[in-house]
Amino acid sequence: MIISIEQLLNIPGIRVLSVKVEEHIIQCEIESTQGYSMCHRCGQEATEFHEYEKARELRHLPLCGRPVVLRLRPKRYRCRHCEGVVTTTERPDWYDTKSGCTKAFAEFLLVELVNTTLQDVSQKHGVTYDVVRGVLKRYVKGEVDWSQIKALRLLGVDEISLLKGHSDFVTIVSAQDEQGHPIVLAVLKGREKQTIIDFLKTIPQRLQDTIKEVCTDLYEGFIHAVEEVLPQAKIIADRFHVAKLYRTAVDELRKLEMKELKGVLTKEDYAGLKGVLWALRKRRENLAPEEQALLDRLFEASPLLRKAYQLREKLTRIFDKEHSKNSGRRAIRRWMAQVRNSGLDCFDKFLTTLENRMDIITNYFISRSSSGWVEGLNNKIKVLKRRSYGVKNLGHLFRRIWLDLKGHEAFAH
Repeated sequence: MIISIEQLLNIPGIRVLSVKVEEHIIQCEIESTQGYSMCHRCGQEATEFHEYEKARELRHLPLCGRPVVLRLRPKRYRCRHCEGVVTTTERPDWYDTKSGCTKAFAEFLLVELVNTTLQDVSQKHGVTYDVVRGVLKRYVKGEVDWSQIKALRLLGVDEISLLKGHSDFVTIVSAQDEQGHPIVLAVLKGREKQTIIDFLKTIPQRLQDTIKEVCTDLYEGFIHAVEEVLPQAKIIADRFHVAKLYRTAVDELRKLEMKELKGVLTKEDYAGLKGVLWALRKRRENLAPEEQALLDRLFEASPLLRKAYQLREKLTRIFDKEHSKNSGRRAIRRWMAQVRNSGLDCFDKFLTTLENRMDIITNYFISRSSSGWVEGLNNKIKVLKRRSYGVKNLGHLFRRIWLDLKGHEAFAH
């Protein structure tokens, strides 16, 4: 079976007039066989050929690893339905006039852009940076398309910093699709309560009614915003944010104890505690034998750290165990009593947090939903930022996140 060049190009409504193959490029002279244009004045078909316009060069999908350039002279047609000489240039739907390429090539560039940068795609395929950026802006919306979403069972609300070490926060509102894959709903400037409220109110009512749970950290702005706009949704304090608080408490005690031990132990004994930071952060069952020995030496020197470590691990086991909300609450209350009787004060701030937010913290035990998938999405965004040396335009950031998540599905035909 012999395949023609027109079949390889796979563009409807064209005829190939000539093909020129050079060392690094394939040039095709083509013409449209559409035979009409839509009159810009009356909107009806104009079928009387008037003249050719200046030739345009359009990039198309590469063939055999070589760039393909199509040379097309668009036709102008005269409208018989309008008085006077009214002409309109044909506008076939297979090419993108603004980008100077076919729509197939534009979608190809978008697939190439997934998990990489505008500059890389520009250099790789010999198009300008502005072409790639323009394609991204025209083919990917800078905000969520609610019509494409059927339900929002679980929402995630979290913030990230656009610049490391700066208070340049943006709030990421995300959800999970029907397959459990993350989808980005909004990239909001700052993390103020009113900003979150204003966005949540833009969610169509049909979708608001489907939201059953919202996972968030313990930031009051997020919590109060959800309570105000989505009263039917159960707010769940993310387990991993809660764990970070009580684990940080043990880390702070370690710093104090190590400073004191440095003045008490001999240089040799203190040197024998090198690397204890990482051993202390692990669970006992995950320690290598040498790490267990290291931890034992530390606990022998610091009984307070032994006690804090044991309490930390006990609370982790409470969250690991299958509890109802009520039994989980009772288990945490018993743990709090043990902490108060232990003589330790490193957990004092965390105990206050537990008292104030016990309800949403123990909501975790109902369905065991967490923001693990939100943290995974945030890590992906952080990689995107580093790869692009920062993205400050929030609309552009939304497009890039959406493309990395949905680009293959949307454009890899």
